[in-house]
Amino acid sequence: MSRGAIRWKSVAMGLALSVAVLVAHADGALRFQPLHAGDVPVLLRTPRSRPLIVELWALDCSYCRENIARIAEWRRAGRRRVDVVMVAMDGPEQAAMLNRALVPLAPLVRDARIGLAQVPQYANAEAMPERLRAEFDPEWQGELPRTLILRTDGRRHASSGLLTPQTLDAAFTG
Repeated sequence: MSRGAIRWKSVAMGLALSVAVLVAHADGALRFQPLHAGDVPVLLRTPRSRPLIVELWALDCSYCRENIARIAEWRRAGRRRVDVVMVAMDGPEQAAMLNRALVPLAPLVRDARIGLAQVPQYANAEAMPERLRAEFDPEWQGELPRTLILRTDGRRHASSGLLTPQTLDAAFTG
């Protein structure tokens, strides 16, 4: 194959991939940024001007999507202005599957006020997930869903399992 043919094939492949990415993002697909253990301290930096909820979830977690919906509904109720970051413990190469898993939450993704599309989305980029887990919370054994709440005063609250509005309220006031 000639150099010109190889170059043309490379350009065509690049254009095809670019179009695929544009189509994926045009249909509301979320972008999952790779997250390494070394990035976590910056993500969790305090003090902050607003509280932060870090929601850790995974594809194989049956309660995770329900927990994400509960956090979104709690925010929609306007109980408190908080920032939210979502971290999938699955790798960024699984972005298509992560997006499919969130399809049932589409109204929450597109909601202009609390939309997940405006929330930073990360995916575990560590070959050993334990490294990322330990950076988030050394006491965490890996059970999901896991929610970390960072208050503006620097205090932290961590819980595993499904949240209730009362649990969220208490984490910010207790």
